[in-house]
Amino acid sequence: MLLALTFVFMVAVGIVCHFDMVVGPLLWLPACLFFFPLWTTLQIVSGRQGDAPRDALDEWEIQQRNSARSIGLTVTQLLTLVPGLYLIFVGAQDGDHSNVPYAAGLFVVTALMVGGCTPAMILGWTQPDAEPEDLTP
Repeated sequence: MLLALTFVFMVAVGIVCHFDMVVGPLLWLPACLFFFPLWTTLQIVSGRQGDAPRDALDEWEIQQRNSARSIGLTVTQLLTLVPGLYLIFVGAQDGDHSNVPYAAGLFVVTALMVGGCTPAMILGWTQPDAEPEDLTP
């Protein structure tokens, strides 16, 4: 949930950068400060199964990983269309476009981060909890 809120904040920073290049870029730093620890935690909790080598996983885990990666790729492709369309439509209008490339860059980076985290989020959400007797030494 916190990771999703961080992504929403990153999109909001991109919107702010479209209108105000003084404050907007400064807001990206807190977004990154929230993102990297959350992403690291997600990787640890999911056992890095989303990007684990094939030899480290059994057949069921490989199937789960490949399915999650496929969904992550689809999410990345769809979300990256948004900044592309933003560049096309805003660039076609007359006026000052000095903030548009920076804002679009933030939108692309956010889309790539969401897509990159999607497999780990899916695997973390769908993995069964450990049995209590497995947790005791």
